[in-house]
Amino acid sequence: MNKWTVLLLATLTTPAAAEGLAPGKWQHETKTLSAEVPGVPQWVVKMFAGNSSRKSCYTAQQAATRPEALLTQDDAAVCTKRRFSLAGGKIVYDTFCTNKRFPEGLLVASKGSYTADSYEISTLTTGTKNGEPVKIVTTGFGRRTAATCR
Repeated sequence: MNKWTVLLLATLTTPAAAEGLAPGKWQHETKTLSAEVPGVPQWVVKMFAGNSSRKSCYTAQQAATRPEALLTQDDAAVCTKRRFSLAGGKIVYDTFCTNKRFPEGLLVASKGSYTADSYEISTLTTGTKNGEPVKIVTTGFGRRTAATCR
């Protein structure tokens, strides 16, 4: 066996790197671009709109079984995943969520891009509150800050 055959066999038997977001400690930033929420005056929306941040621990188990967990911002929300794809550097994530503030539920539709250690996303959230339309537009990004959560 020559060195080229050995190199080819090594390449063919080496597992490909797992595609997706790497486990570890993450920092997330979200910017609200606009929000139309019934019963909430625009001056309140403007006061609370802007930047928000959060930290999370994304485990290897979540990466393997629930990769969308990294993008979920409200732990008190009950969400039903409608569509999720994390492939070829592109994110597509649609989910329907209810929480204390929005018991009628909201469709959260996100698209973006990612590497193993970062993502950028744009989200359109639509639904109703007290029978009136809700529309919230945000952008966000996340960066892995450590390989472990300790």
